[in-house]
Amino acid sequence: MISIHRKITFAFSSLAVLVVGVAALAFLDLLFLERQVEQGITITNLETAIQDMRREEKNLFLYQDTNAGKEADKFAANALQELQASPQALAEVGNVLQVGQLHTTLQTYRSLLAKHLQQLPTDNTLENSIREQGHLASQLAETLTVQERTLLNTAISEAKWAQVLGVGILSVLLVLVGWLLDRSVISPMKRLMADLTPIAEGRFDRLDTRARSSEMASLREAFNRMLDELEARRRRLIQSEKLAALGVLVSGVAHELNNPLSNISSSNQLLLEELGTADHDTLREWARTIDSETERARRIVDALQDFGRRQEPHMETIHLADLLERTLLLLKGQLRKTNATVENHISLDLTLPGDPQRLQQVFINLLRNAVESGENLTLHIRANGCSQSGSPFPPAATVVGELGCHLSKRQPMIEISIDDNGSGIPAAILPRVFEPFYTTREPGQGMGLGLYIVQEIVQEHDGCIAIASQPAQGTRVVLRLPCGGHYP
Repeated sequence: MISIHRKITFAFSSLAVLVVGVAALAFLDLLFLERQVEQGITITNLETAIQDMRREEKNLFLYQDTNAGKEADKFAANALQELQASPQALAEVGNVLQVGQLHTTLQTYRSLLAKHLQQLPTDNTLENSIREQGHLASQLAETLTVQERTLLNTAISEAKWAQVLGVGILSVLLVLVGWLLDRSVISPMKRLMADLTPIAEGRFDRLDTRARSSEMASLREAFNRMLDELEARRRRLIQSEKLAALGVLVSGVAHELNNPLSNISSSNQLLLEELGTADHDTLREWARTIDSETERARRIVDALQDFGRRQEPHMETIHLADLLERTLLLLKGQLRKTNATVENHISLDLTLPGDPQRLQQVFINLLRNAVESGENLTLHIRANGCSQSGSPFPPAATVVGELGCHLSKRQPMIEISIDDNGSGIPAAILPRVFEPFYTTREPGQGMGLGLYIVQEIVQEHDGCIAIASQPAQGTRVVLRLPCGGHYP
């Protein structure tokens, strides 16, 4: 796995090498153009000297001016000097034969011109020879000029296209480097930011550690370790809060236990004092009182143990309909007592992973609360199949559990709802229903731990629970539990 540092270093090193290469090519093009310009100057000087030579030659023959002849010889000498001074430049413009012919022509021209100046007035034959040599030199110089202009135009065109090509390649590679940096650095950072958004919203989903760079993989692993530590601290904090609340409410618990213990003590004393004189019905009544009060004390102790002791869930695949049928059998007596009717609409093939005993405790507590909210009630139990997008929670609902689990697009959820037409829950009480030891029942009728234990079990299963209710309009409880994974 290549690190981001190496990717960035490689990208910018490649870019630097490319820029240096393009700059070197541009510099070589400039050197080539500079040489072409020098050749042009040489050819121009040569052509100018020959043109001046022909002009003085014309004056010589027109006016028989010996000074004009001397100037013509001087310009011819300058032309020969240009030929001798830059033979390589001239050889690159014209071929060796052209340069040699021009050199010979200029020498012949000077020789004939010198003979003409010594024999003035001369015959037409010599004059014509001078004119022919001058005309030939002018033609050769003009040919070299045309060839030099052609080479210069070609060099400029090639340099232009080389610059365009270099800039084009540089632009393409800049885009490629930018794309590689975006793919290797920016895109992983955006994905990381998107993955961290649920954490900011309170959903502590672990991050996928697969990444193209070692830094990103290490960063994601570090975030996962942080999330594990946060989750462990959260659970320890919840446990500490439970124990702290238990300590604060020891006096209330002592009062709860004191009532059954007092009744047991009183009945036991009466039993001992009247054992020989009381009739059997009275003795049996005192014994039943002792038994019932002992059971009451045991239930209080069991509730406190459930509250103070954390139980790790034993996960397995559960058939939800079967679990609810077994739960309804346990509540059959209470349902008959309140004349309540339960309509189970859950599909027989619906399954989810969970601890069956712990989830059964959830349904027992929820159904018992619903049944105790009135007489002659009808309860509806429904469940939607596994889905990533659940329906919105009821308005004004009190929600606890894994925050925003109903919004998560990563973990499919099963939604279970329990609706009753009981007396409902007042709006002032609804936000407190999940608080430990909070109850509206008469003393001795409940500890206020039922719903708190329910939300604890739901959180252990990485789910969430919402309760919505209005007085005289019934209550609706919505559970959302993960349906992913496979358990034997």
